[in-house]
Order: sequence, then structure tokens, then C-alpha cells
Amino acid sequence: MSSELVGLSFVVLSIFIVIGKWLRVFTPLLQNIFLPSSIIAGLIALLVGPEVFGRLFSLFAGEGMFSQGLLTENILSVWSTLPNLFINIVFACLFLGKALPSLKKVWDIGGPQVAMGQMVSWGQYVVGLLLVLLLLTPMFGVNPLAGTLIEISFVGGHGTAAGLGNTFEELGFAEGYDMAIGLATVGILSGVIIGIILINWGARTGRTEELKGGSKVSMDGQHGIIDFDERDSGADITTRPESIEPLSIHIAYVGVSIGVGILLLEALIWLESVTWGPLTDTYLLIYVPLFPLAMAGGIIVQGLSQRYDKFRIIDRN
Repeated sequence: MSSELVGLSFVVLSIFIVIGKWLRVFTPLLQNIFLPSSIIAGLIALLVGPEVFGRLFSLFAGEGMFSQGLLTENILSVWSTLPNLFINIVFACLFLGKALPSLKKVWDIGGPQVAMGQMVSWGQYVVGLLLVLLLLTPMFGVNPLAGTLIEISFVGGHGTAAGLGNTFEELGFAEGYDMAIGLATVGILSGVIIGIILINWGARTGRTEELKGGSKVSMDGQHGIIDFDERDSGADITTRPESIEPLSIHIAYVGVSIGVGILLLEALIWLESVTWGPLTDTYLLIYVPLFPLAMAGGIIVQGLSQRYDKFRIIDRN
């Protein structure tokens, strides 16, 4: 895979993101349902790609230069490698630049969310597994791993589905990745649209605490552009450019966090290989994706920075 192809793929991806952003700015309907610009960009890419435009072209004009749509196979092949990479970056950054609270404060703030999340997660696992065990596998021969798709897609979302792509493939259920991504898209669209409908209904009927019936989101808030008088100077520059570019040092911290995650994962795999693995002939940790360990790496890097870096080089913004 040439560097030119990778660069072109990122350029095309950037164009879709920019189009999605400005389309949202000038489309009140998309603002009112608070559809993220990235989802809009993805829908545009789907429409002009092989699945929609390409099939329509082939249907009416036969095989030709646009049978793959406006996106080539090479560009799509580069894009297909990005989710597994980017989900590690997302999780590695979760705690960087934030003061780590005490365990008590973590539980006080996050405990109710953890409890609700566990109830939802276990409920989705139970529903999915029962459907597979009692109906889908016996009657239709569906892979038993399909029982995890609801929880992975709805509670986890696109990032979790992407991070588990290699795991699906290693377990012989490669199509599970595509199904999980599709279900995650359904989940985010229905969650955003139905959620906004419920919020508006709750505000109008006096059932909400933060948003009242007369409250409105400003136009600037709706289309996602901050007023000039509300903008500050941006992120604090933590290093001089002549020493090292601030963006470079922050990318380096992200890389270090992912590296720590890799070391943690390899250590766990080694521990399993010399302890319970040979005894039980069961090896599970080789199927664990990198992204949760990358998040742990981010926590470790932030903790060390918080304790020893008096200059506070890591800036959250």
C-alpha cells in the first residue's frame, strides 16, 4: 500500500467530513435532529460509493468506470484499516490531560451510570443469546457469536465493533464485523432521532429539569459554530515550536499510551500462557482487542504526568 494512496484516501475522507459539516450548517432539519457531521459524511460516502451509485450505474449502464461509484477499491481498502487503528487512539486519549479523581469521587459520579449501563448491557446480552440459542441457531444455523451483536453494537457502538473486527475474524465470524457496524449505525441514528423527539416532548410537557418548554438552543449552538465573542485563544501552547511542535508532542503522548497498552496486553497473554492456559487448554486473552488496554495506557501516562510533570505539558484541549 503506497504512501500516495494512503494520502489520497485521507484527502477524500477529509473532503467528505467538510461537506458533512457544511451541509449540517445549512440544513435546519439536520440541525434539529442533532445528527453528527461524521454520520452525514458517512451517508454521503455511502450514496456515492459502490453500494448505491455504483450499483445504480451498473444497473442502467453496465460495467464501466463508475461501477464502483466515485470511490475506488483502493480507497475503500485504506479506509477499512482505519477503525482498528483509530479506536486505540480514542481510548488512549480518554484520560490524557484530565486530573484523575479519587476512587470515591469516581464512584459517586459514575456509579449510577455504571449500574444503568450494566443493566442495559446484561439485558441486551440475555436477549441476544436467548434468541440465538433458542431460535436462530437451531432453526437457521446462525453463528452463535451473533448473540453478542446487540450489546456490541448498541452499548458499544462503532468503536467497539471496529475494535473487535479482528476478533470476529479470528473466531471464524468475519461477517460479524459488518453486521455490528450496521447495527451500530441503526443504533446511533435511532438514538439521536428518537432521543431528540423524546427530549422535545419532555420539555413541552414539563417533564424535564434542565430544558423547559420555552428554552431554545441558539442557532449557533444548533449548527455547531461557536460565536466569536465566546471563543478564547484556543488550546494553551505547552511547548515552544522551535523545541517541538505542540501537536507533535501530544501525538507522541498518544503513541506512548498505545504502546503501554500493547505492553499490558502482551504481559497478560504471557501470564495466561504460563499459568491457567496450559492447565485448562483455554486461551482467551489472545482474542482481547487492544483498545481497552490503550485506555489503561492513557490512564497510566496521565497518572505519571500528573505526578511528575511540573510543567503540565499535556493540554486537554
